[in-house]
Amino acid sequence: QGRADERYRLAALSVVASIASRVVSVVLTLLSVSLTLPYLGVERFGIWMTVASFAAMLTFLDLGVGNALTNRVTHRAAEDNPAGLRQTISGGLAFLALIGLGMGLLLWLIALYLPWASVIKLEQPELLSETRQAAMTFAVLFGLSIFTGGIQRVFAGLQQAYIGHVATAVASVAACMGLWFAARAQLGISALLTIMLGAQAVAGLFLLWWLAAHKQFAFKSITNFGRLESRHLFKAGGLFFLLQIGTMIGWGADSLIISSTLGVAQVAVFSVVQRLFQFATQPLSLLTAPLWGAYADAHARHDKAFIRNTLKHSLVITIAGAGLGALSVFIFHAWLIEKWTHGSIAAPAIFVASYAAWAILEACGNSFSMFLNGTGTIRAQVVTVMIFIVLVLPMKLILIDYIGLVAVPLAAVIAYLVVTFSLYGIVYRKEILQISKNEYCQGGKE
Repeated sequence: QGRADERYRLAALSVVASIASRVVSVVLTLLSVSLTLPYLGVERFGIWMTVASFAAMLTFLDLGVGNALTNRVTHRAAEDNPAGLRQTISGGLAFLALIGLGMGLLLWLIALYLPWASVIKLEQPELLSETRQAAMTFAVLFGLSIFTGGIQRVFAGLQQAYIGHVATAVASVAACMGLWFAARAQLGISALLTIMLGAQAVAGLFLLWWLAAHKQFAFKSITNFGRLESRHLFKAGGLFFLLQIGTMIGWGADSLIISSTLGVAQVAVFSVVQRLFQFATQPLSLLTAPLWGAYADAHARHDKAFIRNTLKHSLVITIAGAGLGALSVFIFHAWLIEKWTHGSIAAPAIFVASYAAWAILEACGNSFSMFLNGTGTIRAQVVTVMIFIVLVLPMKLILIDYIGLVAVPLAAVIAYLVVTFSLYGIVYRKEILQISKNEYCQGGKE
């Protein structure tokens, strides 16, 4: 019970710090639209949102090592072996730094030589040069974010995510100030990307110093540590890698699909509605995200009662909160969008309603995935996501020509309901129940 209480205490600290971080992030999101849309215009703003959306699409490029590092750090911490924990953190981050360097260079070369005129539909061809430059800037910053994001994953594994959230909040405040100055100077898309992504990279480097100061990271023997840890992380990260690829295709490719079929102006509409519903669902992710480390610690110590009770309560809270939040946003969406974008953008009600349904399902899926990730139930997720992709992508590509923007969330809702409920409710039901089943011995029977 003492360990369970400590997990909840650490999770509560993370929630409080995450709320503070997310409040600043919400302000940053609001400013990113209200300050830049008037001087960028709808098409340049759509380019910015398209390039920025690559960050969600390309999370798989860390080869799943970041997520694998979270679980490995948690298990190392449960062993109460400081030297082994330091080896895992130092070696894991060294491996991620190497991956980030390679992926950043690869993305930079792709951005340089990609025929952008064929990838996105632009009404102003003169914007192609700025699009290319923005993509090259993004490539450098994304390569760095693979490493700094790994540092955040370490703190999640230590169940000290609240420290990372504080650093993120400070970085977001700096980004807000930078965005204000950029808007006054009417800087280009590359400068805006540097402000938004660069601030988070600085926060990650501060967290690296924190680990070193607490003797949980060391440069000494880091090459040897990296070699030793890479074996474990690459093997464990393989399934996470497949899962991230599936997530990228099934969830993160929406902006690219819309820009290539309907034009980047429609990406602006999609991005505004997407961010609007994040205000309703992100508070729930603040509550459930810290549970990854808690589930992992409980799983390492075979505390099934904690896993069962926490999963039940988190799902109930998520369903109720997401439903209420999405309904509220839908009711007031026209007024909110009009005020937020100064009347530059209007979203069809049927599209907003479809996205509301998708937001509820996505929030519930995120809550459930914390349980699956923390307990190492990755193979089932991979299969589920792959089948989801096979079903949802053709639906999006076919329906978008007939019903336009509404096809994106509508196809996702249909595919998600069919795939996840059938697989988790039937195929993997026994496996999931065994993870949290209460085992006891009485009268010779288990």
